[in-house]
Amino acid sequence: MDAAIEFRNELIVSRQNDLRRSAVHVSAAVGKSHHGLAKLQSLSLGEMRSLLGRYFDRMVDLRDLQRRLQMQRAELEVN
Repeated sequence: MDAAIEFRNELIVSRQNDLRRSAVHVSAAVGKSHHGLAKLQSLSLGEMRSLLGRYFDRMVDLRDLQRRLQMQRAELEVN
């Protein structure tokens, strides 16, 4: 039972670390590339709204996933 809980905790922590690394990678790629900024400036208002909407939805999904993983981890720690 303890081994199963420990395995689950490691899985949750691993997923959280993967998400953090992914966010850092994306931030670094955007920060290094002025081309990306120029590309954003060339978008129409509708394209910007669409992109911002997708970005917002993705952030909400990631925060929800993080919250669920933290709740699962807390449940496993209690048991």
